[in-house]
Amino acid sequence: AGQQQIFNLLQIRPIIDNQDNRPIDWSKVDVSDALIYGENALGIGMMGDIADIIYIKGDTFDSLSTEKIAEELLEFNNRMQDEKRSYILVGPGRWGSSDSALGIPVRWADISGARLIAEAAVGSYCPEPSQGTHFFHNLTSFGVGYFTIAPGIDGAVYNADALDALDAVYDDGLVRAVRLDGPLYIAINGRKGVGVVATQAPAKNDI
Repeated sequence: AGQQQIFNLLQIRPIIDNQDNRPIDWSKVDVSDALIYGENALGIGMMGDIADIIYIKGDTFDSLSTEKIAEELLEFNNRMQDEKRSYILVGPGRWGSSDSALGIPVRWADISGARLIAEAAVGSYCPEPSQGTHFFHNLTSFGVGYFTIAPGIDGAVYNADALDALDAVYDDGLVRAVRLDGPLYIAINGRKGVGVVATQAPAKNDI
């Protein structure tokens, strides 16, 4: 009694659950043909309505071009929103970083059409990813999947060569977008930290 009381207000953000949350038996998932696979993933469930991937090209990427890339992503996002198409977004470093040397300095509104965002090593550019930003919290609030991909570590896969081999619907030398004929196979188990993106459901998956 008589002691000063301290009240702390905790901000709680709503989490939108718009995915197929059927359980996945990961022991039966073959990731050998995955476009993207990581063991540091957030999100849960499956997405069966995405056929577009936009990614930053590794052979021409320069950390000095991150602001230009951010501008182009905004234009692409607006175009995809007009077409009512969601997409996967893959790029180097920290998405939404205020430091353009650490990643692409996009705002959340610039990439609001993305349903899955991956931070991947591009060439020799592989800064430490960050999950402690206000931008990052928007991902969980809006049910957006998130992968950290460092090829060669924990079995991670980022098959940029396979993406480069697909016909582009957009390519300005820095940013490239591809569209498959049908939806991608996307499955995430954030509780186990694993996620996969493939052109079709793995043969060993029985769900």
